[in-house]
Amino acid sequence: MIFLRGKGIIIAKKDIEEADRYITIFMEDYGKVSTVIKGIRKSKKRDKTAVDILSLTDFQFYKKNDSLIISNFSTIKDYIGIKSDIDKINIAFYIFSILNQILVENGRNRKIYEILEKTLDYLNSSNDERKNYLLILYFLYIIIKEEGIFVEDGTNIEGLQIEVQAKRKVEIDKNVKKILKYLFEDNLKVVINDEKYKIDYVKKAILVLENYINFNLDININAQKILWGALLW
Repeated sequence: MIFLRGKGIIIAKKDIEEADRYITIFMEDYGKVSTVIKGIRKSKKRDKTAVDILSLTDFQFYKKNDSLIISNFSTIKDYIGIKSDIDKINIAFYIFSILNQILVENGRNRKIYEILEKTLDYLNSSNDERKNYLLILYFLYIIIKEEGIFVEDGTNIEGLQIEVQAKRKVEIDKNVKKILKYLFEDNLKVVINDEKYKIDYVKKAILVLENYINFNLDININAQKILWGALLW
């Protein structure tokens, strides 16, 4: 039996039976994996935080057929700065909802993993709500690139703006279009440094990218439900 080791972030959990927990981990080297931790909820000795959602954890495990069997684990980071702030929790859960839909079991994507870890590190210490939403916008942009639905000339994005405008029956503000333009030119620093791009514009830009991803990947991520609970338009 060969034991392996690697770190990963818990992106979903479900308590089952009386003491067990089913977890989904996005691992740096092994991608998205799911497994059951037996007896963890009644254990007084094991590190329960390590197998709770929104934890960066070091795992020791082995593989049996197509299953991953965890033998040991310990917390690397518990992101207490996120867990103590409901708005930050919602942002983290929104990102996790995206990952749980686009990642396939055992599918590896080191770039998305690295961006996720950097995103959580920043969010953990940030006190700037506007920059936190720009962080979401950038994460969506990375998803678009990594999933192969990125178009260099921005044609699809422009088309989606028209579609969103028709559905909402409102004009998409020119500042929202400028935010998306800078984003797709890898020049988001302009938006970060210019306070005229207010948080409401950033939220609307998030919805444009969200709709674009939902349409192209046939998934259902929903910022209005997870982040805001109400329509912006």
